[in-house]
Amino acid sequence: MKQNKEVLIVGAGPTGLVLALELAYRGVAFRIIDKNDGPGESSRAMLVVPKVLESYKKFGLDQTVSEKGIRPEHINYYVKNMKKSAIPLGRLGRGQSAYPYVVTFPQDEHEKVLLEQLKKMGHSVEWKTAFDSLEKIDDMNKVVLKKQDETVTGLFDYVIGCDGASSSVRKSVGITFSGETYEEIFYVLDAVIDGKITHEESGSFVFVEKYFALFFPLRNRQTTRGIGMFPPDLVRSEAFSFEALKPRLENEFSITIQKKNWFSDYKIHRRTADQFNQETVFLAGDAAHIHSPAGGQGMNLGIGDAVNLGWKLAAVILDDVDEALLRTYESERKRLAESVVSRTDNAFKVMASQSKVSQLIRTRVVPLAAFAAGQSEWLQSQVFKVLSQLYISYDESPLNNQGTSKLKSGTRLPYADGEQFEFKREAGWQLHYFNEAPDFSLFKKEIPVELIRRRWTDKTSKAGFEKDYLYLVRPDGYIGWTGKPGSTKELFDYIAVWIT
Repeated sequence: MKQNKEVLIVGAGPTGLVLALELAYRGVAFRIIDKNDGPGESSRAMLVVPKVLESYKKFGLDQTVSEKGIRPEHINYYVKNMKKSAIPLGRLGRGQSAYPYVVTFPQDEHEKVLLEQLKKMGHSVEWKTAFDSLEKIDDMNKVVLKKQDETVTGLFDYVIGCDGASSSVRKSVGITFSGETYEEIFYVLDAVIDGKITHEESGSFVFVEKYFALFFPLRNRQTTRGIGMFPPDLVRSEAFSFEALKPRLENEFSITIQKKNWFSDYKIHRRTADQFNQETVFLAGDAAHIHSPAGGQGMNLGIGDAVNLGWKLAAVILDDVDEALLRTYESERKRLAESVVSRTDNAFKVMASQSKVSQLIRTRVVPLAAFAAGQSEWLQSQVFKVLSQLYISYDESPLNNQGTSKLKSGTRLPYADGEQFEFKREAGWQLHYFNEAPDFSLFKKEIPVELIRRRWTDKTSKAGFEKDYLYLVRPDGYIGWTGKPGSTKELFDYIAVWIT
């Protein structure tokens, strides 16, 4: 392994911190900076999905986050203060993941967990250090940083902008952030709330004709996070204060807000960067894509960016893999981000519209659909697949081969028989097989691929595996190559291009 390249991560939110952990785990040197004094003390993001918990396994953070957060047992649907239906969340994803649940865990507490882990791995964030400008000098990036009253410069091979929707990194290289800002005004509230729509172990969607809100237990069993849309009449009168909103919520939702801990209003955007990288400058998280909070996908999507980019950077820097591998970051993550932005945009426009049809959907159709999902295990599994981000695949990735297995390249390694995460613990390339492994001694140099012999069971068959196939699994848990044991040349050709 070699390390003669400098990496700069700009932004120490969840995306930047997870990217730092990914690089630290693999032994890549880096610096991570943030313009703020320290980690945030308030935030809107709160949902942690199973796909993220799977990625946290190698750091030992999967159980930490699960235990520190709250696992909502149900999501309840109310029209005003009348409960119409509920979907069970506690074991919604049985058989799909080792983490068949979602976790509510405030972003500020989440960041503290990530920072503590980063410290254990021998790294820290350079706080009060702002990215100012970037200039290309040959193959390097000359970056100007501002540390309080001091200006310093540095040369970096790679710069990764994880610095949010107003990304200075993105602006410095002239990448357009295409999209729009919604007219609606939203609020986020942390408070002690009494009322039958609030539950210690469950979340609640509350709908009225012209707006909606979401409430989840938070921090401890007596505190609730509320996220919702300001009533249109308050928007027209520009009454965006908590004092203006409080009586409306208490009256229409039949609640009592006893104590406000934090309140903020904000606008929602739907935007995607036209490029996710420009040469050796990359964008991740909100710097690359931002959308409505529908489904709690935003922070989790950014963490997925970090996982995807992290192992690829490590392979190029430490193992001298061709930089074509880094170009697959944009082709995989940009297409996914565009899909999520489009889907959440469509959902948001229906839920926020003031049309009679949308009002009917909010107060009649959605509760009925939720009731149907609550009665059907199949519908619940489909809801979980989307909510959990386990549906994500890279069907058109340049990393895929054209194998004939039912499990296609680019799909997530299926969860079967409880074995998947033990196999992925080391987070390197792995070749999974059931009967016969290829003879790696025929390859001309050492191959950094772990051979994993799987047990053949009814569960592995049901998950889609085929007994006479080989499955080469990427460090992020997606299948890169499939083939039969006799496909040794094709396998070695793939390894020569993407791994060694």
